[in-house]
Amino acid sequence: MDAELVVSNCQIVTPSNTYNGNIYIKDEKIIAITENKDISAKEEIDAANNYVLPGMVDEHVHMMDPGFTDREDWEQGTKAAARGGITTVIDHHRSDPLVYTSSILEEKTEYITGKAVVDFGQLGGLDLDNLDDLKPMWDSGALGFKGFMCELHGVPDISEGKLRNIMLEAVKFGATVMLHCESDSILKESKKIIDRDNRTDRMCISEWRNPESEFVATMDAINLAELTGCRVLVAHVSQPRLLKEIQSARLRGVNIFAESCPQYFYLDHSHLENLGPYVKFTPAIRSSETKDEMRVLLGKEMVDTIGTDHCPFPKELKDAGISNIHDAPFGIPGIDTTVRLMLNAVNDGCLNLNQLVKMCCENPSRIFNLFPKKGAIQVGSDADLIIVDLDANETIKDEDIVSKCKWSPFNNLKIKGSVLRTIVRGQTVMKEGVVSAPKGWGKPVQRA
Repeated sequence: MDAELVVSNCQIVTPSNTYNGNIYIKDEKIIAITENKDISAKEEIDAANNYVLPGMVDEHVHMMDPGFTDREDWEQGTKAAARGGITTVIDHHRSDPLVYTSSILEEKTEYITGKAVVDFGQLGGLDLDNLDDLKPMWDSGALGFKGFMCELHGVPDISEGKLRNIMLEAVKFGATVMLHCESDSILKESKKIIDRDNRTDRMCISEWRNPESEFVATMDAINLAELTGCRVLVAHVSQPRLLKEIQSARLRGVNIFAESCPQYFYLDHSHLENLGPYVKFTPAIRSSETKDEMRVLLGKEMVDTIGTDHCPFPKELKDAGISNIHDAPFGIPGIDTTVRLMLNAVNDGCLNLNQLVKMCCENPSRIFNLFPKKGAIQVGSDADLIIVDLDANETIKDEDIVSKCKWSPFNNLKIKGSVLRTIVRGQTVMKEGVVSAPKGWGKPVQRA
């Protein structure tokens, strides 16, 4: 048996183990893993005893292309993913037109093909009246569905009654429903008070997008998942008590999971006061005490998946909110930095590398029916790998951001842990910070 490529001298990291080995690749797949280098290969990449992880499966990106290419586009956005150690992205439905039907989903897949540098999939969107479109979208390759429990980003809030019907439909064919959980009515009542008081200050965002709204909607999502049996992923959980509620529900058999994002482990109210529109996202920044407890719960495996929630905007659109926070849009970039921030969290002692692989690679792949093709280092899996130096010191800088927006809310943050190389299906797409793969290398992923 001959291989096309061997990645040698690896410390291979899986959710359950870390071991020395050599990874052999042929026809874009892992064909063997050996302790000794005893299989011939045409090409060799020496990992130099660095850690080798599966590439991250990012189940939460908003490329917003087609339609909003001033914010991001598929070539640049997936180059940023490659720079960041992400080998598969799952895009949400907020492009133009919104992805509410199978024909739109198929047209978007065709549009992306030939542009992406890393592999990609899509979630179909949940609208007020597209229940009959869910199965056709699933048959056309949707990896699941995304909906909002509040009005946001130009898409409607989905009521509990409609969500129940959606979940009863999705469970018939095994689809995951991913939800943005904030109570629309609580948010609207909170906004009335802010508007009554003519508040435009930065901190009013945390009072408008308050913890109570997230709590109520998340509890509704848990109850609906329990009643219907549908698999549900709660997006960007920002509160420790909600991580605990979700894990408690799963222990009693509810098919529900918690995603969180680096901003909830690194940012707090002080950053909102200082950075204003550049850290305006929702669910909003919480207190430093909440942030610190979120970091503790990482190591207790209360977070199931990590998503980037990559939602970039040109800096000038964010600048508009400097004096009036309401004039800036919600959303921050994250695709360049998420893996490195999680490596830094490993060095901070918040979690270990095995847990990182579970949250960033295996769990999202399982939840969206891609495992073991994606998110794993095992024979038969796609050869999606990242080589990381856990001891490398870096500083995140706006000028180094590959994403089209060219800025990061983590600008000037000193971190420890670096992605040295990103490999997608056996092809190096990034080496030492330089993205090298041709556009179009990324392919649409298929459910396992």
